[in-house]
Order: sequence, then C-alpha cells, then structure tokens
Amino acid sequence: MKKSLIISLMVAALVCVFALPAVFAGAAAPDVITMKAPEGTKMTKNPVTFTHKKHEADYGIDCLVCHHKAESKDAVTGCASEGCHADASKAAKKDPKGFYQAFHSKKADASCLGCHKKEKKAGKAAPVGCKDCHPK
Repeated sequence: MKKSLIISLMVAALVCVFALPAVFAGAAAPDVITMKAPEGTKMTKNPVTFTHKKHEADYGIDCLVCHHKAESKDAVTGCASEGCHADASKAAKKDPKGFYQAFHSKKADASCLGCHKKEKKAGKAAPVGCKDCHPK
C-alpha cells in the first residue's frame, strides 16, 4: 500500500514538472508576428513585423492594453477577428471599429500609432512615420 502511494505521488510530481509548463507555453503569444490586412483586402503598404516580446518584456505593456476586448490573456484573438476590427473596407477606414483604425487611430491608446505618438511626446523613441513600421 505504501509503495503504490509513493509511486503514485512520484508519477503525479513528474506530470506536474513536465506537463504544466507545456500547458502554460501553449497560451503564450509568438515572439514575432507579421501583421497583414485581412484576406481579400488589398494592402497599400508592406506588412508590419511586430514583436510581442519587445512590447511586453522590454516596455512592460500588458497584452490587454492592445487586445482591449479580451477578458484575459487566454481569450486574446487577432484584431481582424469577428466582433473586433474585422471591417477592412475603404468605407470603414475612419470608423473606430474598422481594421485600419485599430492600428492608426491617433486618439486611442490601444492603437499602435496612438500609443507611439503618446510615447514620442513623452520623449521616448517610438516609430510614428509610415516607413518606420511599413519598410520597403
């Protein structure tokens, strides 16, 4: 009886040591992503390379600042997901719920350009020009 209890506890400990990190790693965002317009939308600028690691670890920006509709880090979806900024039409370009505004609104802290302009105004180095984010 004692022997089976000890073996069971050892197996449980090994499962915790090896399986739990894999569970937590599965929810982690990729370090680098390439942001493009949704399928079927003509891009007028080059895609943007975005580094999650740099923004979260180096700058201390919580995921939920940009992914403002998510209730937790595990519930984060992309900006073009249904119910978020899915409309990439030309008519929606100025709509706060439109895809373009998710990245280019100068008024919203959750948009790339809005946050970068705020950081630049505070004296920090932040790209604010088109070519800074959309290189050739």
